[in-house]
Amino acid sequence: MTERLSYHSKPNATTVPELPTIITWIRFLLGAVYGVSLGLRNETRGLSGVLFGLNLITFMPMFWFNSYLDANIESYKSINFVGVPNAFALMLLIWITLFTMEHGETESSLQKNFMDMVAGGGEEPAVPFENAGITTEDEF
Repeated sequence: MTERLSYHSKPNATTVPELPTIITWIRFLLGAVYGVSLGLRNETRGLSGVLFGLNLITFMPMFWFNSYLDANIESYKSINFVGVPNAFALMLLIWITLFTMEHGETESSLQKNFMDMVAGGGEEPAVPFENAGITTEDEF
């Protein structure tokens, strides 16, 4: 397998039929690592984080199999974007999970405010959002 995935080995669907599976797992790994990075850095700029992650997941493996392996892309069915939606969803899941775990007190105060609003018939919350730890910097 190593010699079939070496520099300029020119794999195709008959020599390396498992290349789409390998690329999918590479994309999963990239998505998981970048999701952990976003979650641990408390990234709050949602659009830039999402777009950079999508570009990383999509184009890094493409660069690998186009430039490094020099793969015969036409011999595979849709190898360019195989696994991208799944890896992107994994990145978002990890990012949201880690970010939520880091901001438990904000989540509980937001939940308390919503419960107070529901119980009070839509009145203003007892604790204003400024005191709940929510700032304008946390916006997407």
